Amino acid sequence: MKNLKLSFILLGLVSIVAISCSKKEAEVRKAPVVPPTDEVPPTSTVTTGLTISQGTNLANPKFDLEEYFVYTSGGQSTINFKSLPATYNDKIKSINIPRGYMAVLAENQNGTGESICYVAAVSDIRANLPQRLVDKVSFVRFVPINNVEKKGLGLVVANDINAINSAWYYNWSLNPFSAPNKQHVPMTWGKGSATTATALDFIARKNIDHYLSFNEPDNRNQSNIPDIDTAISRYRLMLQTGLRMCSPAVEQDNALDPTDWLPRFMAAATAQKLRVDVIALHWYDWGNERNNLSTPEATAAAVLNRFKNYIERVRAAYPNQTLWFTEYNCNPNRTADVHQIFMRESAAYLNTLPYVERYAYFFPAVHPVSSGAPNHTLTPIGQTWSDITSVPSFSANIVPR
Repeated sequence: MKNLKLSFILLGLVSIVAISCSKKEAEVRKAPVVPPTDEVPPTSTVTTGLTISQGTNLANPKFDLEEYFVYTSGGQSTINFKSLPATYNDKIKSINIPRGYMAVLAENQNGTGESICYVAAVSDIRANLPQRLVDKVSFVRFVPINNVEKKGLGLVVANDINAINSAWYYNWSLNPFSAPNKQHVPMTWGKGSATTATALDFIARKNIDHYLSFNEPDNRNQSNIPDIDTAISRYRLMLQTGLRMCSPAVEQDNALDPTDWLPRFMAAATAQKLRVDVIALHWYDWGNERNNLSTPEATAAAVLNRFKNYIERVRAAYPNQTLWFTEYNCNPNRTADVHQIFMRESAAYLNTLPYVERYAYFFPAVHPVSSGAPNHTLTPIGQTWSDITSVPSFSANIVPR
């Protein structure tokens, strides 16, 4: 009898435990109650990044984004992409960018549509977005920006690049040379290089902040892209990089008149809301190459006056963009003496213009930068360029409207 009672007691205990376990399992299986995402903004784990806010003047709620990633509404989450928090997609009204960084915000998830590029060069930027972007942003990228000196190089030999004192260079190529302490600016020289694959490669690289597009698309002997629509479609692909965008660089006589290549490209870009941050330019004093005066000094001074006039005309034509002279000189037909004088005087002048961010002298074949292999000793003209002092590219923040 005692054994029977004990059996009933044990059976009851087992039942109680089983019921208790069943309740716990049921509780575990229940889906947690999550408030609607538009009511509970996510909490950022980043403490020093680009701050985005749903209110004006950086009011709460706000969130910090990490550097280098492309944030979009597309939902992708890969090594270089993250999803923009749902509560901030098309909800951003104000931002804070720490000094030494740039940020691109755009309407469409591929970086197109209404967009803006801020550069916090000398201080933090705390700004309300312009009305055209308020509650419309679905693409954000935030990267460090180098405030390098204006003077640069356009050369294709690594030893020559390394021999000259300069903070940045380009080599008409996507890929850099081994050039310590010099920033490389990649270029999609022709339309064949402006692809999604190239854009993804640029996003993966942590050492670039600008992009140079096509080299003389108006010139049959260079990238040769006579069709503006083709150039625009390839340029559009590169906006997904979230970099500062430089226009195609045309020959000097194809940049100003409404029927010229560059004004037609810019008109198409404006109509399709494709951001162009910088106008890239070439200038060689063509048309005056035989117009020399009695001394090298007088000739160089006359060339400089024409160069100044050209810059003023370009500035008037493109008042909302800054300028880079990626190729310029006083003309291949002039003597080395004139080149050296013009180098010094033009650089001194460009250093005074806040809207000219960078410049690179083009060394003609008759006046090479160095002796070449094996020693690559700088020529007098190469040494002159190396000795020229420059100033930082940015003397103020860039806060477009």
